[in-house]
Amino acid sequence: MNIKEIEALMQVFEKSSLTDLKIKDKDFSVELSRSGMTSPPAVMIPSAAEGIVPAAEESDVITAPMVGTFYIAANPESKPFVKVGDKVTADTTVCVLEAMKVFTEVPADIAGIITEVLVSDGDFVEFRQPLFKVKSR
Repeated sequence: MNIKEIEALMQVFEKSSLTDLKIKDKDFSVELSRSGMTSPPAVMIPSAAEGIVPAAEESDVITAPMVGTFYIAANPESKPFVKVGDKVTADTTVCVLEAMKVFTEVPADIAGIITEVLVSDGDFVEFRQPLFKVKSR
């Protein structure tokens, strides 16, 4: 497995109703667990066109899909991915999260207008922490 496959697996796991997941190959293994979670994860339903999608979406908040350091831009010299008043679609990158020197782009997963940025650049964020408020279309 490469890092992109692991990140994709983590994102699917975070959106699923699973509490534990173990995958073992001849030279590779990964174990994911939700022990200590205070709220139940979103229920997932399969979709032939898009793989797996959440059954119930949060229509007004974009949350962190993982723990890490929040960055509003690709680098300090770049413009922010989004700012208050920007229109976003489900696939618009709104920020990146860095964990263990790996940067993961965070998509909006919702269409609407950014109404508030809830964290500051460089802040450490927790899993499912609200990052942006969005006025849905």
